[in-house]
Formats: sequence, C-alpha cells, structure tokens
Amino acid sequence: MIAVIAIASFGIAGVGGGATFAAVAVLTIMGLDITVVAILVSIEALIDMARTALNISGSMLSGVMTAKSNGTLDKERYDSEHIPESRDPEQAVA
Repeated sequence: MIAVIAIASFGIAGVGGGATFAAVAVLTIMGLDITVVAILVSIEALIDMARTALNISGSMLSGVMTAKSNGTLDKERYDSEHIPESRDPEQAVA
C-alpha cells in the first residue's frame, strides 16, 4: 500500500488539487469505493491552504539550514527586525 501511495504522489506536490487525483488513483488501485473523494473535494480548499503553508515554511527552513551549513548565513541580517524599504533586489541585498 505504501508503494502505491508513493508512486501515485510523484508529481502531485506542485499541482493544485492534486491530492484529489492522487486519492482517486490510490482508492481505485486498492479496490476501495471512490465516493469518499466527494468528501475530499468539499474540503480540498482547507486542506490545500494548510498544505501550502507547510510547503512554504519547509522551503524557508531548508534555505536557512542550507545557508547555515554552507557558512553563508548572515546571522546579523537573519536576526534583524529591520525590513529593507527598497523594492530593488540589488539594494535589498547590499
């Protein structure tokens, strides 16, 4: 069952509402009733918001951890409460 779920989830992470399609694929392969998907569709927006928040926080954490392990993390800027006013990326980084 874990193999079926893993295979069905490849490529789904970046697709909006992808969990619904993955659920249909997994339920069909497992021989279960796919009427449960109707319930999933009704709450998919809530699930998607939570999934998006988790993906964003995970991406930020991995970026910080990578910078720290590479020794490129500017600890002073990271701990700073100042947010640059400039919209020009070159000035914001400097």
